[in-house]
Amino acid sequence: MSRYGEELCGDHVEVLKKEDGTILVLSDGLGSGVKANILATLTTKIAIGLIEKNLPLEEIIETIIETLPICEVREIAYSTLAVLKIYNDGRAYLIELDSPPAFFLKQGKVQPLYMKERRIKGKLIKEAHFKLELGDYIFLTSDGIIHAGIGGLMDFGLGWDGVANHLEELAAEGLSLNRMVEKMIKICEAYYLMEPGDDFTIIGARLRKPRYLTIMTGPPINPSDDFIMSRRLLEARGKKVICGGTTAQIFARETGCELECTFNYVDPDVPPISFIEGVDLVTEGLLTLNRTLEYLQRPGDSEMPLGKDGASLLARELLESDEIHFLVGRAVNEAHQNLDLPVNLGIRTQVIKRLVNTLKGLNKKVKIEWF
Repeated sequence: MSRYGEELCGDHVEVLKKEDGTILVLSDGLGSGVKANILATLTTKIAIGLIEKNLPLEEIIETIIETLPICEVREIAYSTLAVLKIYNDGRAYLIELDSPPAFFLKQGKVQPLYMKERRIKGKLIKEAHFKLELGDYIFLTSDGIIHAGIGGLMDFGLGWDGVANHLEELAAEGLSLNRMVEKMIKICEAYYLMEPGDDFTIIGARLRKPRYLTIMTGPPINPSDDFIMSRRLLEARGKKVICGGTTAQIFARETGCELECTFNYVDPDVPPISFIEGVDLVTEGLLTLNRTLEYLQRPGDSEMPLGKDGASLLARELLESDEIHFLVGRAVNEAHQNLDLPVNLGIRTQVIKRLVNTLKGLNKKVKIEWF
């Protein structure tokens, strides 16, 4: 969130997913506005670029320290840095440079992290090696979170302990990670009386088992692939979704499952959902996919769609999944397509490709299989 009256946020976050794990980088530029945004963005970009090259910590920190100027008045770097790498097996490595201490929650309670200190180029660096178990959370914040309410509701702000208490309360509610972050943002806004005196950012991570989602949409060009495509969905791991009335009919026919259609319009602009035993969600095709894409591309909207219509339900499934597999049929639908256009310019193909690019931008692992 930006400081009240500023268009740009002085904090910046980068997320990098690699084969062996995920890396989170958070930087808080000194002050607020354009200058702070540029400095924070520069810091995270440098850090991510050097991390991708597998350079040693010393070289990464040295490069950042030598690149960023020092504030002559406060005699501190123009931006802070926190880097967290979580390996697929739960091992974690945290680096903090002038940033607030991270919040590590185990069994719903904030636990202290043992931080080793050393100096690189005269700067105090804190680092920790630890292990995350299934269900553990860790949160990185900028100091705007810690200082929420300062000079307003509270003389000295919420403070680190105050933030920790709120996180424990949210964890006790059994909320998803997304909802915890969303609620923490709203809590800080309230402490600031809806006029933040500083930029503030919170980024969270939770160790859990991967969530898989397979989506079947569109009839295949070759009708002989109807069975193959349907079987691929039936045998897929994780959750299963069908988008398209014709696609649902094909699946029901090829698997012998009953298709139950409804005519209940929860949203007048989104066609009703249907039901097939063994499939988690069955929606209409093109209109629902387009609306889902709109939901996922809403700028600056961190909240998950809460509606009961097909597009909201599909958007939630996509946002809550880690690995998404699209089974896409490319047969021409005369209701949607000009028959003179080549297959790769078909409307469904365009929407799916845009959807895939959007999901990749949200750090989802996505695969498309064409039929």
